[in-house]
Amino acid sequence: MIESISGIVVAVLIILLCRMLSRYFTVKLIAATNLVAIAFIYVGFSLKGNPVNLIILEVGVALILYFLAIVGYTRNVLLIAYGILLHGLWDVVHHKGVPIQTGVPGYWPTFCFVVDVVDGLFFLFLFKAQKSRTLSSPESTAKA
Repeated sequence: MIESISGIVVAVLIILLCRMLSRYFTVKLIAATNLVAIAFIYVGFSLKGNPVNLIILEVGVALILYFLAIVGYTRNVLLIAYGILLHGLWDVVHHKGVPIQTGVPGYWPTFCFVVDVVDGLFFLFLFKAQKSRTLSSPESTAKA
């Protein structure tokens, strides 16, 4: 229970930090940076005395999320939000070491899942709202 509450608190702090930093950086850049950062967290856990095949698996998934952040940043911003949500699913497969036993602390998968879902949904709604505003603006209808 405390993992979920802590996850909500951290997710809200990330959203507030995003709002403050958006004065200096685009939200797209902040979200992509967030995705890249969370993508490599399990790599760090895997380096703690795990077999090479598990390290390779964690690095492979981190690289997939990394490329999703790049493609999302350059092509379709919604991919960044979907990547954060996808990382939430990656958290689920680490829950209590089933099926992946990386040796993460017991509280981590639940905590990280909550953060990823809250922040992923925040960015998804924000990016969809931005796209709909762009599509309905007078300039875009005049170009069509």
